[in-house]
Amino acid sequence: MSTERATAASEAGPSQSTEGRDPGPAGPRLLVVAGLVWLGDRLLVQRRSATARHGAGMLELPGGKVERGEAPRSGLRRELREEWGPDSGQLRVGAIAEVLHHVYPPPEAEVVLLVFHVDGGSWRGCWRERVRPEPGVEVLDFARQALPIAEFLAADRPFLAAVAEGRVSPPAA
Repeated sequence: MSTERATAASEAGPSQSTEGRDPGPAGPRLLVVAGLVWLGDRLLVQRRSATARHGAGMLELPGGKVERGEAPRSGLRRELREEWGPDSGQLRVGAIAEVLHHVYPPPEAEVVLLVFHVDGGSWRGCWRERVRPEPGVEVLDFARQALPIAEFLAADRPFLAAVAEGRVSPPAA
């Protein structure tokens, strides 16, 4: 995500769950959205620019921070447009696939991440002609079961492993 979805701590991953206890002083709570862009049983993901402030060269799902007053689904549509260009308006943002919660060590952010299913069917066979990534960003497609989990941001790996193992699937058409 071009808007630095989490923080510098993202490479280290989130701290232990804070459910039921006071985590102490923390940074801001951020609402973040991401898209599982399905092309059948394949997924489109992006590689962060080699000059990205955090997670340079790592893989991620497209998306970013939801702006104040913005609905999450609208935020994902905006992020897709910003990151992949105007043709991303052809992609249908669907149901929420998962809600993830990452608490990074203070003073970093607490992140609530809404991951949406995105139907990329209209791009099947032609996504390379449609996507217009930001400079330095590379968009790639992988078979769901072949996702290179170790190349993703650490905080997202458990969820993406579940996707790769088929525990999270594209919604039925």
